Amino acid sequence: MEILNFSKNLSNLRKERKITQENLANYLGVTKAAVSKWELNQSYPDITLLPIIASYFDISIDELLGYEPFMNDDEVKELYSKLIKEFSTEEFDIVYEKCIQYEKKYYTCYFLQFHLGLLYCNHAYLAFEEEKIMEVYIHATEVFKRIEENCKNANLAKEALSLKSYCNLIMGKCDDIIEDLKVVNQISMPTENILSKAYLTKGDKEKAIKILQISIFNNFMNSLQSMTDILYCYYDNNEKQDQYIQKIVKVIDILDLENEYPQVLLNIFASISMVYGTKGDKENCIIFLQKCVDLISNKKVFDLHENKNTMFDYLPEFLENMSIGNIVPRNESLIIDSFIESIKTHPAFAIIRDDIRYDNILKNFE
Repeated sequence: MEILNFSKNLSNLRKERKITQENLANYLGVTKAAVSKWELNQSYPDITLLPIIASYFDISIDELLGYEPFMNDDEVKELYSKLIKEFSTEEFDIVYEKCIQYEKKYYTCYFLQFHLGLLYCNHAYLAFEEEKIMEVYIHATEVFKRIEENCKNANLAKEALSLKSYCNLIMGKCDDIIEDLKVVNQISMPTENILSKAYLTKGDKEKAIKILQISIFNNFMNSLQSMTDILYCYYDNNEKQDQYIQKIVKVIDILDLENEYPQVLLNIFASISMVYGTKGDKENCIIFLQKCVDLISNKKVFDLHENKNTMFDYLPEFLENMSIGNIVPRNESLIIDSFIESIKTHPAFAIIRDDIRYDNILKNFE
């Protein structure tokens, strides 16, 4: 994680080219002692000498300084996990300012920048004051916009665009979202299918299976999320809502997600419970709310290492190799607190607050 390696680089360059400290000193018009101090990391040359030294060795100034404003994947993962914990134990403003300092220090390390933006999204609500929360989301959109416009990693840039749109949705900037995403809704041939066929043709069956498994899983998850989101669009059509809920439940059962990958279900079950509560269906509201409680009570949504995938047996390896691996995006205590607050305050649950089962649900978290 070191930023400058000037002293080490200078020494290595000089020795590789069989140049003595005295030779270099004479060329630059400084003393041999000055060069020695540079190589011992006891001092630095005058800034005006840097282009001359770089030219002497036929390299760029960045190469000479060894300027590396990057963290490797493991360092980002470690920092990300550390900051998640700090957001749950320290004052928001303190941790937020620490994130901003990392952001400035590693300004072009887009991998780190992306996950700092993710931290802002997941913890903005801890700022409590509405104005401050909006400031955090605005800052997050600026981070994601910079990644989208400058990062050469196409996948990371695409993810940044999605999260920028998510922040804009929270802030009610619908026109910005439409402008950013209006060309996204186009039918195209899945590249995963083409890639898997290429690997299969070359005889690499295992690689083809891995790619298709992840593609199938992602498509199912995206479909489940879309079916959940469309429930709100049909707020005035009970029949359509019921049809989609039935399909959602069937897909979950077919894939055995409650056992194999329960992490994706918490928001889905909570959304269905809210839909039923809004419709005035107390029984189904409680049934799906209880499903959420069961997931949290059994810690299934937090222990990503306990997934027992049979249909998607390559999924654990895929998750482990993802940029951040199996790290839950928020500390589990914050997730539970946020969930309890939603149960207590969301108007969709007003219909069940006089039911003894509602009290029992809250007691699960005492």
